[in-house]
Amino acid sequence: MKALLDDLLDFNRTRLGLGINMARTRVDLGMLLADEVTELRAAHPDHPVELEVRRDCRGMWDGRRVEQLLMNLVTNAMKYGTPRALVRVILSGDEKDVRIDVINSGPAIDPAILARIFEPLNRGAQPASADGGLGLGLYIAQEIAKGHGGEITARSAASETIFTARLPRFPTV
Repeated sequence: MKALLDDLLDFNRTRLGLGINMARTRVDLGMLLADEVTELRAAHPDHPVELEVRRDCRGMWDGRRVEQLLMNLVTNAMKYGTPRALVRVILSGDEKDVRIDVINSGPAIDPAILARIFEPLNRGAQPASADGGLGLGLYIAQEIAKGHGGEITARSAASETIFTARLPRFPTV
């Protein structure tokens, strides 16, 4: 219930033009996201999640918000991908950015749905085991990425879907 209320609060803040609150600190995303993946595994023991960390992934982010971004992307992959199939998370750093790829197997997302996938209150094809969420997870993940000066993209092919978040290591403002 608290998560739903927090999502509604974030949604309302963004709709009012206030954005999502950010509290940046020095963060090692490799360590932070390893902890989040451990929590996701415990919460979803029937759905394997694998994390691969490539290169240095330190920078200035709101760690709690990046954890929320990852949780939203991974739970979305679990919900809409092949049931009980592996969800892969690849975290990689380059000179300016860190990239988070969340990859799941399953049928391709319809291009019409993919074009609107980050819109608020939008849900894709409803799975039989729907949890009654509000359709805000991907929207909030996108707003978190934007709040860090980054972006999220999605692409989907015949057998897998990949969500990619790019987050600059340091604020540009």
